[in-house]
Amino acid sequence: MKTRWLVTLALLAAVNLTAGPTAVPARAAPILQPSDSLDSLSPLCTPAQQLQFACPNAGPGAYLEQAATAGIPYPLPPVEVTPIAPYRRLTPHAYGKVITGTAPVYRHPLEALAELPPLRRFEKGYVFVSVLGTATVEGETFYRINPGEYMRAADVEDARPSGYAGQFFAAPPAGPVGWLINTVQVSAAPGSVPDSGAVFVGRYQAIQPLNVQRVGEWDWYEIAPGQWVEQRNLALVQPHPPTGTDVIAVDTYEQSLGVYRGGNLIFATLVSSGSRAFPTRPGTFKVWAKFTYGRMTGAYFADRRDYYYLEDVPWILYYDGDRALHGAYWHDHFGVRSSHGCVNLSPRDARWLFEFAKVGDAVHVFSSR
Repeated sequence: MKTRWLVTLALLAAVNLTAGPTAVPARAAPILQPSDSLDSLSPLCTPAQQLQFACPNAGPGAYLEQAATAGIPYPLPPVEVTPIAPYRRLTPHAYGKVITGTAPVYRHPLEALAELPPLRRFEKGYVFVSVLGTATVEGETFYRINPGEYMRAADVEDARPSGYAGQFFAAPPAGPVGWLINTVQVSAAPGSVPDSGAVFVGRYQAIQPLNVQRVGEWDWYEIAPGQWVEQRNLALVQPHPPTGTDVIAVDTYEQSLGVYRGGNLIFATLVSSGSRAFPTRPGTFKVWAKFTYGRMTGAYFADRRDYYYLEDVPWILYYDGDRALHGAYWHDHFGVRSSHGCVNLSPRDARWLFEFAKVGDAVHVFSSR
């Protein structure tokens, strides 16, 4: 009993020592749950016991026996993998959404075909993996998701990142700039119902409002002569910063971001910050770490219904503990709150901001209304 408990503690310590800063956010619910009793745990087979053949049904020996019974050669043969290019070269890797609950991951496609126990299984939830390449073994297609890790292609759906990108400004704009976040039909006057033949303006259309007028609870913006749109259908960035002169400013009301230098706007875009359940914390912070990509995973509800696992999240700028500005390849809903507290940017915007920003740069998170 004592030996098993010491081994368990050693394993937990090893996990904690090897986890990198992007591995699991600090606010994530613990993956390991305490046992009601040590007696309820399965017996451990230590390396010394394995060498003495004291537990033939566990450890490497058991795996080799299972593989031999299934007719799998040892060592496992190399897998011929065809690399997969990222969609439109927008991200460091190609990605896929896991569409099968508790989908298995194998060391080798032959193990899957022989129905051997998997290396691991994903928890049911919002799960995305990197797709490094494809392989066909005995007529079935597999994806390599990491070195030495394979999944059945049938368990993974192609993920196509958003191609949206923000705007650069060589000279500061005269007034606010923005985008439509919904496809809408314009009105001829503030507060009026659109005519049946009125023009439609598409989502992500860039605008520079000409006028603004209050009608009831909402502002209406004239986005072109005689074309008015109510404020809930657009997001804006102001030409001057809410604080300081050199700052990355995130407006959680507008769901927008502006980069300012010398008090002038040089770049503006849409973002997706924390949802109402997990709001992005307001305040002034500094970028404290940069990572080209890293894994993010967690669950904050007790029943873990919000569990997510996102491999190789690109272009990460940590600025408030485990909260970060980073690329999001798994959705195309910029301008709408949707995250667990981080600030999501499109891959194109995230890459530019990652290359532009330096550790120590100011990040100001605020609500303009």
